[in-house]
Formats: sequence, structure tokens, C-alpha cells
Amino acid sequence: MRKKKVLWLLIVCILAVLGWRYGWTAAGLVFGLLVAALAALFAGQWLMAGLGMGRLRQLRTAYGLDVLAADLIRREGDADTFRFVVLGDTRNVVRIAREVYGRASDEQPAMIFHTGDIVRHGTPTELLRNHVELLEITDPAPMFCVPGNHERGVRRDFAGFRALYGDDKFSFDFGGCRFVGFNNCTKGRGSVREDDLGWLDTELGRPGVRHKYVFMHIPPAFFEATFVSDTRRRGFTKNADAFHAMMQKHGVDEVFMAHIHGYASTVMDGVRYTLTAGGGAPLSGRLAKAGRAYNYVVLRVTPTSVRRTVVRGQGDDWSREDEG
Repeated sequence: MRKKKVLWLLIVCILAVLGWRYGWTAAGLVFGLLVAALAALFAGQWLMAGLGMGRLRQLRTAYGLDVLAADLIRREGDADTFRFVVLGDTRNVVRIAREVYGRASDEQPAMIFHTGDIVRHGTPTELLRNHVELLEITDPAPMFCVPGNHERGVRRDFAGFRALYGDDKFSFDFGGCRFVGFNNCTKGRGSVREDDLGWLDTELGRPGVRHKYVFMHIPPAFFEATFVSDTRRRGFTKNADAFHAMMQKHGVDEVFMAHIHGYASTVMDGVRYTLTAGGGAPLSGRLAKAGRAYNYVVLRVTPTSVRRTVVRGQGDDWSREDEG
């Protein structure tokens, strides 16, 4: 049962006990006070949501997604041999995120991709303190991020993320590869909208590259079913089949996602789907033991091949495994 449901069930039980022992008027008064406190808390969060937004907009000149892509190409040229790293779900757990970022930086990647849930509540102050400050660890490698559901913010508009990165999607070519990332968290359990499919069709359909990689946060339910130990689904179903068909149509090498904390990967109809959500958030008990580890994925691209390495660990115990 989800934590919020447990909390509300506990509140109902407490109110029922109060009503039984002291009368329903007393229980109603307590309920009214609780509602007022929650309303005040939400109002305070709404008003505070704008703090730090100006600073994020200033930083866009350095961290905007288009700026990062242009700087990468200017610095690296069009290298035919390079590494990139993919990780996700750091969620304000700075101690572990520092470890994961440090190890990712040691791979000497040309760039790093973050599959979302960078922070916990999506506020500008969190992004400044628990994300931007950590980017010094991975410098000079740029970090391209897609937003997760936790980047929505209290106003549900991804305002902090967009203020920093300028957009919630990207598409650029580097080293014979196309990298395409987009926001699939605008709905409750995620989805791929019709306009997303149109945009993906355009971006992935352009010629001139050998490999194509797609990044989003919430996985499709059909992929989730291959690695979880229960029948509950957190993945999206809307347009999931159309999305998979799109990946097949354009010969996408790999789709990277997060949201369910851990690691899993499988190939479906020639498209590899990979969950890399081990950047610091509490690991999910729904995954097999091998998947319940902090992790990131390293891809080494050459003119003739792509080599994948999965790095997993906890504490000082980290291991590397080549997966093709």
C-alpha cells in the first residue's frame, strides 16, 4: 500500500477513535483543524515555489539544454570514439549522489544523461542546492536531464526545471549518435502524448546517424512487467504500444528510463529498454536482488561498435559487468 494511503487510513482510524470516545463533534473539530493546517501548508508551499527562480534563469546561460549541446560539440568536435554515462533518481540524497556522480566522472565521459527525479519536490532551492552544486563533480562533462515526476513542483508545471534548462526535451547529434530526451511525466502515471509521438517521429526520422538513444523518466508498463515481482504497475499505458512501434520504426538502439529505483534491462523486438534509477533514491523491493543496487550505465561508442558496462554498488562494494 502506498504511503499516502496508509497515512490517510491512519487519520481515519484516529478520527474514528476520537468520535467513539469523545463524540463526533470533537472528531469533526479535529478534522477541521487538520484540513486548515494542510491548506495553510499547501498555500505556503505555493507561495514559496517562486523563490530562487530568478537565479535558475540566470544559470540557463550555462546549463540550458541547447547551450550544453552546443558547448559539447564545440569542445569535443565530432568525435567518433567516446563514452557517455546514464543515471537517474538522485532525489535529494546528496551523499549517494556525490558517490555516483564521482564514479561516473571517473569514466571520463563526453557527457552524462540523467533520467529524472533529480530532486524531491521540484523547488528552485532544491535544484540549486542539491543539483547545480553537484554538477561541479562531473565538470567538464555536461549533464543532459529529462524531468521526472518529482520535478513537477507544487504548481505541477515543471517551472524550476524549465527555468534552469530552458526546455523539457532535447535532441542533438554527436559522434554518429542521436540523443533524444523528453518529458513523459505531465500526467499522473506518465504517458506519451500524441504530440510527443509526432515530435519523436520527426527527430528520430532525420538521417545521418548510426545509433539512436531515447531518454524519458516513466517506463512503459509492458517493460515494467519484465522486471518487477508483483502485478502492480507504475509504468504508463497510454500510447505505450504506439511508442514501442515508433522505437522499432526508427531503429532506436536503447531507451533509458528511471522511476522504479534500481536497475533492469531487456531487449524487446530489437529495442533495448533499460531502467537506470539508482542515483540515490531508496531502492525498490519490487526488483530482483541483482537490480536493487545504486547504478549507472557506461556506453563506449566506436566507429564499429557500442560496448555497454553496468556499474552497480553500495558503500565501498562496486562492481562492473559488460552487457554487450
